[in-house]
Amino acid sequence: MTRILIGFFVVFIMLGCTTTQKSSVVYEEYKPAQIQKPLHVKEVTVKTVPKQVLPTSGIIKGSISKLMHSDGLWNYEVKSKDTSNQKLSHAKFTHPKKLASKGDFVYAIINDGKLKEIYLIKKANYKSKATKKRYKTKTVQKTKADKRTKKHQRLSVPIVESISLE
Repeated sequence: MTRILIGFFVVFIMLGCTTTQKSSVVYEEYKPAQIQKPLHVKEVTVKTVPKQVLPTSGIIKGSISKLMHSDGLWNYEVKSKDTSNQKLSHAKFTHPKKLASKGDFVYAIINDGKLKEIYLIKKANYKSKATKKRYKTKTVQKTKADKRTKKHQRLSVPIVESISLE
C-alpha cells in the first residue's frame, strides 16, 4: 500500500513540475532567400546538326521496316543487319510493284532511289509445316491367360491342411 502511495506522489510531483514550466518558443516568419544572379554568365550557342542524308545508291541486306503505297509507287524502308563490305545501314527506295512484305528479310540493290534488284532471303512470319499434336493414350495392360499345361501350372493357396498320424 505504501508503494502505491509513493508511486502516486512521485507521479504527482513530476506532473506538477512539467506543467509549471513555460516554454519560450518564438515563431518567426519564413522568408525565402533571394537568388542572386552570377555576374559572369556565359551564353551557350546551340549548333543544329543537319539531318543525315540517306544514300540513294548501294546495296543493303536487312528487313523491311516500312512499306507504303502512294502515287502508284511502293515506298520501301529497309533497316540493315549486315553492314560489311560497304553495305548501307539504312535505305529508302521506290518500285512500281509490291515485291516483298513488311518484315521480310531481303537483299536489295538500289540505284538513284529506285529498286534495281531484290532477293527475298526469308519471308516474314515464316511458319514450318503444321504438325498435328498427338496425344498419348493410357494403355491398359491386359493379363495374359496362361494355358494350363504341365509346364505352366497354376497352384492356389491351400485353404485347409490336415495331418494324419497313422
